[in-house]
Formats: sequence, structure tokens, C-alpha cells
Amino acid sequence: MPDIMTGTEAARAAIEDAAVRLAAGVPGFPINGLFSALQQSGLQASSLEARWQFNEKIAFEMALGASACGSRAVVVAKHVGLNVMADPLVISATHGIGAGIVVIAGDDVGAAMSQNEQDSRWYGRLGDVPVYDPSTPGELYESIVDGIMLSEQISAPVVVRVTDPVLAATGPVNRRKAPVAEKKLSRDVWQYTMIGKRQRYLKDGWALAVRRSAGTPMNRIVRKGKLGIISSGYASVPAAAIAAANRMSHLSLVMVNPFPRKKVDDFVAEMDAVLVCEEASTFIESQAPSPKVKGRLTGHLPQWGGLDEQQILDAVSHIMETRPPVPIEPETMQSRGFARGLCPGCPFAPVYEAIKALGVKVASDVGCPILTTNPPYSMVDVACSLGSPASVASGFIEKGVAMLGDYGLLHTGLPALLNAKYNGYGVLAVVFVNGEAAMTGGQEVPDVVPLLTAVFGDDCIVADASGLDADRAGDDLRKLLQAPGLKVYAVRGACPPGAKRRQE
Repeated sequence: MPDIMTGTEAARAAIEDAAVRLAAGVPGFPINGLFSALQQSGLQASSLEARWQFNEKIAFEMALGASACGSRAVVVAKHVGLNVMADPLVISATHGIGAGIVVIAGDDVGAAMSQNEQDSRWYGRLGDVPVYDPSTPGELYESIVDGIMLSEQISAPVVVRVTDPVLAATGPVNRRKAPVAEKKLSRDVWQYTMIGKRQRYLKDGWALAVRRSAGTPMNRIVRKGKLGIISSGYASVPAAAIAAANRMSHLSLVMVNPFPRKKVDDFVAEMDAVLVCEEASTFIESQAPSPKVKGRLTGHLPQWGGLDEQQILDAVSHIMETRPPVPIEPETMQSRGFARGLCPGCPFAPVYEAIKALGVKVASDVGCPILTTNPPYSMVDVACSLGSPASVASGFIEKGVAMLGDYGLLHTGLPALLNAKYNGYGVLAVVFVNGEAAMTGGQEVPDVVPLLTAVFGDDCIVADASGLDADRAGDDLRKLLQAPGLKVYAVRGACPPGAKRRQE
């Protein structure tokens, strides 16, 4: 009998049943709840080590090390984290691995709690690695277990893309134990040249992945009529409901890379017209070039965001027509109806007030400081990615401010500060030291003040937020701003109880 599980529970069960030994994660929406569940599993079973890491590159490289020694590993990160992970992720396929590695990529469809809406499936094409895009807890379980075993067979990592609705969904899961091959990475890989490694992978590993994608029963067809739907990921749930209600044929894809071209082409050939339902870009639609194929590119569906039954039904009702693109009305803070601000009682509010009063260019992290893009501060010029402020401020024409948290510093911010110091760039870096990743769930962060004072010495001033007001903070900041080169202002403070922005 199948077990009834949420997507989060199914992923945890799959990782346990696949005998994974290492889980390396980086905080962010929508994967926090999943990784917390893995940490609980680790407490209950000493065979699994699950720990948060400072950044995604570190997390993947740890998985690579475990894999080389014969231990299966998973890396859990949100979609923008794959950008940080990209270097070792893309290289690892041709480099080769030992035991299986699965990257669970949490996509934030609709950019509810992220800098962008990004589709992790494209990393499969960039790195020539398999990608699974499950729609239900049962499919998620199978994707992870199947992915671990395929990873070992092709000696390359596998990506499993999830979204918040998939993790929150409930459904049947058939558990099974995955055979353990005890595979390690051999030093024989070094007998090949760099291009020889790629040639070997294309001949053996990627060719096997292509065959697996072409024949996997996870990619299912329900034939009912001459109008069809192709879907993947959570979009398959509303797509299946519409297809069933309107006697349409439905090709539901779970393994989307290598792209199952023959299966897709044959399905399209059988139909009069096909609607492609996927989130949040045109990964499938752009690989099915046929006048029969409709979707986001043809104006039948919006070019952004998730899909619901009404949107799909509307597209189906006009599937034989040429449609203009769905009008784009960019959402504003006003049209959304709210703008997030600092937590009530934020200890750093006087420092933000003092920074605003400086009247200079400001680069912000995408942690708590990004909230000062909104009133009453409205003072940020650039807030691109975690750990980026010091690099951005190094490019300002005149000396400006780089605002970052202690977690952003450890993620990728410290090298930028060292670079600014070495090159003599004029940057005033304000580091908010609260001991946690407050915007992404409150995960603990080690004290960075001893590190900052040891590295930057007299160029680093440490202040306690509890004794600061805007005037005193302003005096400190003006002195540091007027001094040449890099200066660091580290401010200690504790988030008010219950004020953490917990993201699942």
C-alpha cells in the first residue's frame, strides 16, 4: 500500500531510501522546510549528515567530495543558488563523479520571495545533465531515487526541480530501497585530455541519459482526442484536470532533459493542436517547433508566472486561433497593495537612518537591507544578489555605501571586501551582525566580528546597536566615508523575538 505524504515528506523518504549520506543545503524559499526535515532525519539516523553551508558552490563541492569517496549526496538550494553553484555543477559532468549526486533546485515561480523568476531546467541544457520536473509527491520521490541511480550510471549529477506547490502537495508514494553500488571516483579520469573527458561523457554517460529519457515510464501519455496538452512540473496538475474534463490527450513529462524529442514529436504529429503548459519559461515549447504547438510563445498563455486551470481553459478554448500576446502590466508596489518594511523594533533602524542622511550611492544585499528600498528610506540604488554590495560599491564613481548582513558576508561578500582593500577602492561597508540569516528563516550564523577585525584591523570599527541613535551612527559613518579606501562599520544587534521572516 502506498504511503500518503506531502512533497517534503516524499523527498525526505526518497533521500533516506536512496541511502544518501550527505545533504548540503543553503537557506532560501522554497526549500527551507525540506532541508529542516532532512536535518531531523539526520538527528534520527546517524547515517545522514545534513547541514547548512555558507554558499551553494561550497555545498556542491562538498557533495562532489563525498561522491568521490563513494557516499551519495544531495544538494538543496533555491533557483538563484544554482547561479552560484554553476561553475562546479557544469564542469562536474565532464569531470566525472563517483556515487550519485542529486541537486534539488527550488524554483520560486512568481518571484514571491526572490530577486527573479528563474527556470532551473535550463541548467540541464547548459551543463548536459539530466533534469526531472515532478508534479506530485509520488513523482518527486521517484525522481530523486531514479536520479541518484542514473547519476551513478552516467557519472554526472542530476537536477530535480521543485516548486512550493509540489512540496506542499499531498499524494500517494510507493517507497522502495535503491540498490547501492558503492561507486567511487577513479583516478583513471586523468588519462583523458579535457576534451577527451567531454567526448567520453557524450559517448557513454550522455548517450545513456538520452536513452533513459526516451524510454522512461515517468513520461506518460493519456490519449483521448485530437487536441493535446504537453506539460511538466506542477503545471501538470491543472493541465491534467483540463485534459480530462475536455477529452484531450495529455503528455505529462517528468524527465525533461535530455529532451524526449521523439516522444514529443510523435505526440504532436498525432494531434491537430497542442498546448504546452509549463512554469515559468518555454523550456519545452521552444524545443517543439511546430505550427501546431501553442503556449507562452504564441500568446495563448502569459509569458510569466504560474498557471491555473482558468488560464489553461482559456487557452484551450482559443487553441485553433492566432492570439496576440497576453498584455503585460508590470506589477508595482502600489498595484500589489503593500511594500515590506523593517521589522518593528529592528535594532538597526538608526543606522539605516544615518546611511540615508549621507546622501550617497548605496548598494544593498538582498537580505534585510533590501527592505530599505521601500519608504520611509527609499535609499538603495543597486541590490542585485547576495554578497554583492561591496563589489557594486567598488564600481561607484564616488565613495558610497555597501550594506550587507553577516550571512551575505560569509556567502560571497568577503572576497569582494578583500578585493576592495587590495585595490584601494573607496567603499564604506556597513555589516549588520545579527547572528542569523533572518530573511531566509533565521538559520544561525557564526560571529563575523573577530574575522573582520583580524582581517581589516584599524579599518574596521565595531558598534553596538543597543547604544546607537541616528546622530551617533551618522558621526561614525561620516568619518569613515571621508577617509580614503575601504572602511568597515560592523554593527551588532539582535532581531526582536518573533520578528524573523521564516520562509519554507
